[in-house]
Amino acid sequence: MELIRYKPGEAVRWLESGAKDMLRDAKKKGKQIMHPQGERNIGKDLAQAAGAVMDVGKSALAELRRRQAEATEYVLGEASFEMMRPGSLRTLTYASIQGIAKDGDKYTLALERGAVTIRPHAYIVAGRVRVPVGWSRNGLEVPYEVLLDELAARCKVSITEGG
Repeated sequence: MELIRYKPGEAVRWLESGAKDMLRDAKKKGKQIMHPQGERNIGKDLAQAAGAVMDVGKSALAELRRRQAEATEYVLGEASFEMMRPGSLRTLTYASIQGIAKDGDKYTLALERGAVTIRPHAYIVAGRVRVPVGWSRNGLEVPYEVLLDELAARCKVSITEGG
């Protein structure tokens, strides 16, 4: 049986462009503080400086999330699967999974001892709707839930609603 690799989908790359945009905006704000137009106002200057610092922080956080997402991978084998996350590698046998519970977009795999959680790395937001970014399954884009459906089938368990 061939290995099945799930990696975050291409949409995670949007985090990179968002981070770059936020950093560019923060630089603009910083330049405006150093070269103000019109009268100087200490309150306004402090507010602009705080906004620039916040934008740099948001940019750094978006970049960190993108890197964490890209470093995450799930590899499904014949009798077990590997969860590769930043700084950790865990191998679980399908037989060790007692059940899978769905709570919103969060899935909890109940193990013989303990539990493991799988959460989305990013969302596509359209109006009020948040849709988790899907996976690349051996190079083919698939919806977020496909990984959990395949795990449930291999573990011979059902996915239950509620945490």
